[in-house]
This record gives sequence, C-alpha cells and structure tokens, in this order.
Amino acid sequence: MRKLISAAMMGVLLTGFGIGISGCSEESKETATTKISTPGGTTTKTEETSIKQSGQNPPPAPKTTP
Repeated sequence: MRKLISAAMMGVLLTGFGIGISGCSEESKETATTKISTPGGTTTKTEETSIKQSGQNPPPAPKTTP
C-alpha cells in the first residue's frame, strides 16, 4: 500500500514539475521584421515586443459605438 501511495505522489510531483517548467515563463518576446523597398534602396525595420508578466500589458479597452 505504501508503494502505491508513494508512486502516486511521485506521479503528481513530476506532472506539476513538468507543467511548471514547460510554459510558465515570466517573459515572452515577439519579433516582427518588415522590409521596405524605396527608390533609393531597401530598408529593414525590426520591432521587438516584450511582455514581462501576463498582467502587465492588459488588452486595450473595447471600442463602443454610439
């Protein structure tokens, strides 16, 4: 009986550890590269957006129409 309980607890611990490692990082980054062609040549513009925690950058307020 003790082996069954300890095996179940190890499974729970390993599952929690796997979930914690896989997707719960504190920072997320997004990079967008835009290539602009002009008569004088080509320009490349790179924008990087970083979100440190999920609650710091809330979505914009919804637009209401009168």
